[in-house]
Amino acid sequence: MAKFVVYEKVSESIYKNFIDKNTVSSGMNTTVNLGSGLIAGFAAAIVSQPADTMLSKINKTKGLPGEGTTSRLIKIAKELGLRGSYSGIGARLFMVGTLTAGQFAIYGDIKKVSFDLCTCSLLERS
Repeated sequence: MAKFVVYEKVSESIYKNFIDKNTVSSGMNTTVNLGSGLIAGFAAAIVSQPADTMLSKINKTKGLPGEGTTSRLIKIAKELGLRGSYSGIGARLFMVGTLTAGQFAIYGDIKKVSFDLCTCSLLERS
């Protein structure tokens, strides 16, 4: 959900400040979709990294007898600290950023085509 919000805000800002949406070429439109998707992917990776790091740690280590999941998570969070919870962020930024950029390049093109189809059908009915 956050990816879509960031994507929409970034592409909206690009079209508002730098590019005329009405005269943009399809290649530039795809470029805007890729760039907006890349930033959305970075945001998603940064937001989800601490939880994924803790999930990875909890799956790798066994808890003490009688130790609950919540107490294990608290213990792992204390051991990792803020800096440790972002270990491996570079690889994750690359992976999630590029994957999300590709997804939003496709999404943006589909969105534009469907908008154009809706506009055409509304104009034909008038």
